[in-house]
Formats: sequence, structure tokens, C-alpha cells
Amino acid sequence: MSWFGAHGAAIHKWFALCLLFVTLGFAVYRSVDDPKGALRRFSTNYVARIDAQQKAMFQKPRGLSTGWMQLAAVFGLVALYGVVPAWPLPVAALLAAVVPPVMVRVQFAQRRAKIDDQANGFALALANSLKATASIGDALHGATDVTSSPLQQELRTVLQQVGIGSTLEEALLALSTRVQSPALDVVVSALLIGRQTGGDLPRILEGVAASLRDLKRLEHLTEKVTRGAKLSLGISGSITIGIAVMLPQMFPGFLDPLRDTVKGQLYAVQMSIVYVAALYLGYRFTRKSI
Repeated sequence: MSWFGAHGAAIHKWFALCLLFVTLGFAVYRSVDDPKGALRRFSTNYVARIDAQQKAMFQKPRGLSTGWMQLAAVFGLVALYGVVPAWPLPVAALLAAVVPPVMVRVQFAQRRAKIDDQANGFALALANSLKATASIGDALHGATDVTSSPLQQELRTVLQQVGIGSTLEEALLALSTRVQSPALDVVVSALLIGRQTGGDLPRILEGVAASLRDLKRLEHLTEKVTRGAKLSLGISGSITIGIAVMLPQMFPGFLDPLRDTVKGQLYAVQMSIVYVAALYLGYRFTRKSI
């Protein structure tokens, strides 16, 4: 038998894989090369979204490099799965496609939550600064010096914008739009309204700080209660699934009527729908409303 005859199957397999990936690569290239193509629009929006979130966190935007690394990892793992069909490879490819943007989104949400927690302290610091000076700009400088990051980074951006010609109102509104923190929005609104109406700003800001502090305490209490409710809901749902899995193992044939008869299948579908609806409603009821 010739060498080609002995290795013909392997050569055919490698040739088919190479042809497949060359074709896919050419199709991807043509789609990306077209500015109006769906893949081009999706990739542009994907990179822009990651860049915007990283810029909002004062990080170097790496959306393009992240996207290319994800693409290389996914194609490499899929190609390797074609040669070595091991189940962890597609799982790793899925994680490579999903995890990086989720991590950026989680970091952005954590930063916004931290700024939300700092809002009442900033309002109190600004109120104390306004007691020492009548200038809001000087008071904002003083409050910025005693505020920790990440809110300090945002306040310094406000001061820089004012320094290059923006009005204080424009800089504060840009801050509110950029951070998207409900608590900080309350502080900014109180500051702008109090400044326009000529009210006692230190007293107004002290009242806002006290209200935010009480609201944050109530929010922590609500989170504690809902966390326990969600844990109970997860345990109950897991126990139900565990019973459905273990019953056929402990009592063979116990669930055969649900699987083998039309009426049983209808009952099984109805029970599954009710089970999923109950989990969804339970999750909705345990969401905090503060």
C-alpha cells in the first residue's frame, strides 16, 4: 500500500478543514471590508461601546485590540476543536466571546455604584466648603480635594472643563450625563436649582446629604432582605430540578407516563411552563424597588 493510500483519510480531513477556514476567512473579510455590511456595523458598534465604557472609567480604550484578540481566540479554539474534538474547547470559545465585554460592563457598573455611594459625602463636603467661601468654584475645589476616587476624577474633569471656558452649569450637566448616577444627579440638581433660586446652598446640600444617607441605609437593608429571598428562591428551584432528575434514578419507570403518552407530555409541558413562570415571578418580586 502506498503512503498516500495509508494517509489518504488524514490528508482529506486536513484539506477539508483548510478549505473551510479559508472560505470562512474570505467571507468574513468581505463582510468587514464593506462599510455597510452587517458584520462591519456590528463590529464598529461593539468596539465603540467598549471604548466608551473604558473612557468613562478613565482607562485607555482597547476595544479594537480586545475584539481582535477575541476573534483570534474563538477561531483558534474552533479550529483546534476540528482536530481534537474535546468538549472544553467550544466552551472556552464561548467564554472568549462573552467574558471580555461582560467584564468591562461589570467594572463600569461597579464604578458607578461606588460614585453613587460617594454622593452624600460629596454633598456634605461641598456644603462645608460653601460655609467658608461664597464662590462655588472655590468650594468645588475644596470638596474635590477631600473626595476620593473615582468621584474625584470626575470632579477634576469638571474643574478642567470650567478652566477651559465651559460654564459651571454645563460642566455639571455633562458630569451628570457622563456618570449616570441617580444619587449624584440629585446633588447636581440641588446645587444648580439652589444657585439659580438664591437659596441657602449649604443648608440645602446638608439636607440632600442627610436624605441620601438615609436612602442608602434603607437600600442596604432592602438588599439584605432581597438577597435572602433570592437565595431561598434559588434553593427551591434547584431542589425541584434535583427531584425531577433523581426520581427516575430511584424509581425506574416512575415518570414514563409523562414521557410516553400524549396526555403525559401535555402535563409535562404545562408543569414546565408553570415552573418557569413561577421562577420568573419570584425573581421579579425579589427585585429591589428603591
